[in-house]
Amino acid sequence: MADATRAKDVDVPIIRSCPYAPPEEYRTLREADTPTPGRLYNGQPVWFVTRYDQARAVLGDPRFSSDITHPGYPIYAELLEGFRAFPLLNTMDPPQHSAQRRAVVSEFTLRRAESLRPAMQRKAEELVDAMVARGNSADLVREFAEPFAGTITCWSLGMDYTDLQKWLDASRETRTKAASAVDTEQVGADIVHQILALQQYFQKFVDTKTENPGDDPISRVVEKYVNAGTLSKDELVKLCFVIFVAGQSPVKAMITIGVMRLLQEPEQATAVGTDPQRLPAAVDELTRLISPLDLMPRVALEDVEVGGRLIREGEGVVVSGTAANHDPAEYPEPGRLDVRRAGRGHLAFGSGAHHCLGANLTKVGLEVAYGALFRRLPGLKLALPTEEVYDRPSWHPEIERMPVTW
Repeated sequence: MADATRAKDVDVPIIRSCPYAPPEEYRTLREADTPTPGRLYNGQPVWFVTRYDQARAVLGDPRFSSDITHPGYPIYAELLEGFRAFPLLNTMDPPQHSAQRRAVVSEFTLRRAESLRPAMQRKAEELVDAMVARGNSADLVREFAEPFAGTITCWSLGMDYTDLQKWLDASRETRTKAASAVDTEQVGADIVHQILALQQYFQKFVDTKTENPGDDPISRVVEKYVNAGTLSKDELVKLCFVIFVAGQSPVKAMITIGVMRLLQEPEQATAVGTDPQRLPAAVDELTRLISPLDLMPRVALEDVEVGGRLIREGEGVVVSGTAANHDPAEYPEPGRLDVRRAGRGHLAFGSGAHHCLGANLTKVGLEVAYGALFRRLPGLKLALPTEEVYDRPSWHPEIERMPVTW
C-alpha cells in the first residue's frame, strides 16, 4: 500500500482549454495508476481520482461522504464556499439523502421522461421555427439551448419557465464574472444572493402548491410527503432548487458542446439528423465525451485504500468524471466520437447513491434537441472558429455564446 508524498501536488481543479476534450494533464495523471495528490485554492490537500475503476469505486463506496458540512469536504473554488451553509441533495448523505430522494424519484423515471417527449418535441420545433424566421443565423445558447433546457427542467417540477428568466439573466452575468476570475469575493457574494433569491422563489412556489394543489410533480410530493410529515417544506424548497440548477446548466452545455462536436464529424451529424434510432447511442456517446459535470467531491469517513493508495479519514477526494470517461482501459480510443459505440456505463451522471436524479429527463431531452437541430437546419455550422467561441476556459465545459449559421 502506497502512502502519501506531497512533493508533486497538482492544482485542483485543472482548467480545460477545449469544451469537448479533457485537459491533457488528465492523461498523464491517469497513467500514474493511483490517485494523485493535489491541492485546492486554499492549500487544502486533496486526492484527485482519474482512472475509471477507481472513480467508480469511490463513488459507490459509502465510506466516502458527500456531506458538504464535513470539515474535510473539498470545495474546489472559493466562490462556491457559500454552499457549505446550504446542503442540497447532492451534498448530503443518508439517511437525509435517501429520504429526500425517495420523495421525488418517482417523478424522474424513464416513463415520466418519455411522457414529456411530445411536449419537448413541440418546444424544440417552436424554438427552431423562431430561429429560422429571424434569418439564417442565431446564437444557439440564447435562442435554443438555454430556453429548451430551462423549459424541460421546469416541466419536471410543474412550473413555468418564464417565471425564472429574470433569475437566469442575473446568474448568466455572475457566471461570466466567475469564469474570468474577477473579484472572487464579490462573485461569491453574488452567488449567495442568487441562492437566496431562488430559494425565496421556490418557497412561494411550494406554498402555492400546498394551498392550491394541481396535477403536477410538486403538488404530488406535497400531498404524499409534506402533508404526511415525512418531508418538510424547507426540504422540498431545496429539492426544487437543486433539480432546477442541476438540470438547467448541464443540459444547456450538452446541447451546445454536443452540436459543436458533431459538426466536426459531418457523417455522424447527418446520421443523427436522419436516423432517430441513432439518437440514444449518440446521446450516451456525447455525454461520455463531454461529461458536463466533471468534478465530484467526496471526503473519507475512515481510512480507505484506493488503487494502492491509502486515503486517510478526513481527507478530501475529487473524482474527475471526464478523466474516468476517457480512460482507454474502459473505452478504447476514448477521444474518438462514435455514435455507434456502446458507451453505456459512463460516469457523466455520477454513480452509486448520488447517480443523477434527472438522467432520464436529460437523455430524452438531448435526443429531441439534437434530432430537431440537425434535421431542421441543413448546413448547420459555427459562425466563428472554435477557439473564439470557447473564449473563457473554465473547470466544467460550458459555453455562454455560440453563433451558428445554416
